Amino acid sequence: MDLLVSMLTMVGVRLPVLIALAVAVVWVVDTPRGAIRSVALGALGLLALTTLAGLVLNLVPMWMVQQGNYENLQLMSKLLGAGHFALNLFEALALVLLVWAMTRALRSRAVPPAAPLPPR
Repeated sequence: MDLLVSMLTMVGVRLPVLIALAVAVVWVVDTPRGAIRSVALGALGLLALTTLAGLVLNLVPMWMVQQGNYENLQLMSKLLGAGHFALNLFEALALVLLVWAMTRALRSRAVPPAAPLPPR
């Protein structure tokens, strides 16, 4: 029962991020098809996957403690640290891709010509 409560708490903590990602996906899906949209959707998907994978990685030590499996906890801690590092790398990649897509979309917008200045 404690593991279930811990899992629900972790999901609750990550819920605002997951909701924001869902809203972002809805906004991006509503844009015209193209390379920028594909990159943005891929980046949002990668962010969602890293969020869910982080949730799973945080549950592993709690599950091991609940099972009474303490002998491998130190090794598992090192492996989970490496796993979190890899997830952070993927999250950083997703953020860079998302910002790239955003800047490409903003640069491709047609800028209206400025009105001429009145004579002095």
